[in-house]
Amino acid sequence: MTRFRGTTVVILMLVLTLTGCAPRAAETPKVVAATIKPLALIAQAVAGSELTIEVLGSDAGTARSDAADLASRSAVVLQTGTSIDSWADDLGPGTAHHVKLSDALGSGTAGGAWLSLGDSVDMARLIRDTLDALFPELKEGFDSRYATLVTQCSQADGRLKQLVWKGSTRAFVAADTTWAVAASDYGLRVVVQKPLASLDLASADAASMITTWGAAEKTHVVVVNVAPGTGTSVGRPPNGLVICYLDPLGAGAGSDFVPWLEGQLTLLASALAK
Repeated sequence: MTRFRGTTVVILMLVLTLTGCAPRAAETPKVVAATIKPLALIAQAVAGSELTIEVLGSDAGTARSDAADLASRSAVVLQTGTSIDSWADDLGPGTAHHVKLSDALGSGTAGGAWLSLGDSVDMARLIRDTLDALFPELKEGFDSRYATLVTQCSQADGRLKQLVWKGSTRAFVAADTTWAVAASDYGLRVVVQKPLASLDLASADAASMITTWGAAEKTHVVVVNVAPGTGTSVGRPPNGLVICYLDPLGAGAGSDFVPWLEGQLTLLASALAK
C-alpha cells in the first residue's frame, strides 16, 4: 500500500510537470523600483530593456499612493539615502530589499548627488553591482551598459567644463543646496538664502536683495527649482537678474539620463555666462 501510494505521487508529479502545472521555484521578479525619476533613469541605463523599472515617487518627489504595492513586487528598491526620499524607509512590511545609493559616495554627501555626473557614475556602479548579484544571468549586459554610461558621463563632463569656465561669474544664489554637489564639480559656489523662495523675482526689491546677497561672490545669477510641469529656461528680467529655472527631479526628462542632466547643467552654464 505504501509503495502504491508513493508510485501514485511520482506519477502525479510527472503529469503535472508535463502539463506545466507543477509548482515552480520562486523566481526573483525582474522589476526594480527607484524612488525618484533620475534614479530610475540611471537604473534604466544600466538595466536596459531586460528589466522593468518603476518610479515610486511623484514628480514632486513624494511617495505615490501605490508606492508600497509597487515596492512589494520589486526585486529591489533604489533610494538616494537622503531626506528627499526618506519616506521609502516606511513603505511597510513585505517590501523589497532597499539599497541606499549614498553608500557609494563619500561620507557627508549632501542631497542632489544625482545631479553630479561623477556621483551619478558612483551610484550607477552600485546599481550595476546590485543587479549583477540579483540577476547573474544578465550580468554581461549590465556591465556593458554601465561602461557605456561611464563614457557618456565623462564626455558630457568635458563639454560642461568648457562651458562653465567661459562664465563671467563662478557663483549663484539659490534657496537651498540642491545643486551644491554639481556646482562643486566645476568649482562653483552656491550662496544659499532661504528667503529667496518667497520673493517676486521680477521686482526691483528682489533684485536689490539678491544683489546684496551675491555681492561677496560678484554674482546676480539665481537658480530656481521649477514646479512639476513647468519648463526649464534662463530668464533675464528688466531688473538685471539672471534667473536659471532648473528641474532637479526630472519631471520633464525624457528616457535618457545623461542628455537630461547635461541639458540642465548647460542651462546653468549659460546663465553664468550672462
